[in-house]
Amino acid sequence: MTRLVEPDIADAAVGSARTVIVTAKSAGSTSLVIYTEGGRYRIYDIEVYIPNGDKQVLLHCTIAEVTEAALRELGLDGVGAGSSSVRGLDGTLLGGVFNSKITSGEYAPLDRTKPFAFESTTDIMMRYLRNDGRLGFEAAIKALEQRGDVRTLANPSLLATSGEKATFLSGGEVPYQAVTGTGVGAAVTIAFKEFGVRLEFTPFVQEDGSIRLKVAPEVSEPDYSRSILGVPPLNSRKASTVVTLNSGEYLIIGGLKDTRTNKLKRKVPILGDIPLLGALFTYVRNETSTKSLMVILSPELVEPLSHMPALPTDKPESTR
Repeated sequence: MTRLVEPDIADAAVGSARTVIVTAKSAGSTSLVIYTEGGRYRIYDIEVYIPNGDKQVLLHCTIAEVTEAALRELGLDGVGAGSSSVRGLDGTLLGGVFNSKITSGEYAPLDRTKPFAFESTTDIMMRYLRNDGRLGFEAAIKALEQRGDVRTLANPSLLATSGEKATFLSGGEVPYQAVTGTGVGAAVTIAFKEFGVRLEFTPFVQEDGSIRLKVAPEVSEPDYSRSILGVPPLNSRKASTVVTLNSGEYLIIGGLKDTRTNKLKRKVPILGDIPLLGALFTYVRNETSTKSLMVILSPELVEPLSHMPALPTDKPESTR
């Protein structure tokens, strides 16, 4: 018979009359108690550690809400790419143009001898990607935000040690009444439900430098139209996945849709209120809006700094 003092750290099972199999579950220390015949027992100290546990991972995250119209406009009319392996320039150059603002036939994206020709109002997406660099989507998102088709909900950066969990929440709490106890000892207390933009991630740095990433983004909001005893339920969209990425690579999670139908009713004053005949002076339209949640994640291996980094509020050296 075996027993572990901290079952969350490791698990133990008897393999045979002379073997015990111990399976690690999380980093930490625990004790294994093995009972033998006659009620005797022996205690073994167990230390569970995670390889590369001293490595730190910085997760860059953008959580945005995109309308269906914006998703239809995300297609590219022209794209181009070129790569180089020359030292100091190793990487790939990517470029694209949104087709809603250019005239067809003015450019040849696949012919490198002909340059792109743009109008002054063209939105451009261009980024140079080194082998250890970043792939940016900011240009496309900012252009859409100006048209009101994309709303950035949160843009956090979380730092966690390999094997440890980091949590981010941007939102609030909804109060509600909760009953504790039973019978005469029952009492009413105030409890709270959290809502907003939540992100949990746990990185595991592998021996080859890649990052095994466990992420769980969630966006929730109270729905006061379906309140029960004054307490609104939460509409939530969430996902959970485990992937392996290299430092600087990107993971995009999409398809978490929220569809709502609103009824728009307009009527002519006075005439629209006449029984029966009022329908002739009334206009009713059902509007369906669909929003999709987009989550963009990028892990980065970082090293501790030996000095305080410069802050945006710091004054230049010459003015101190």
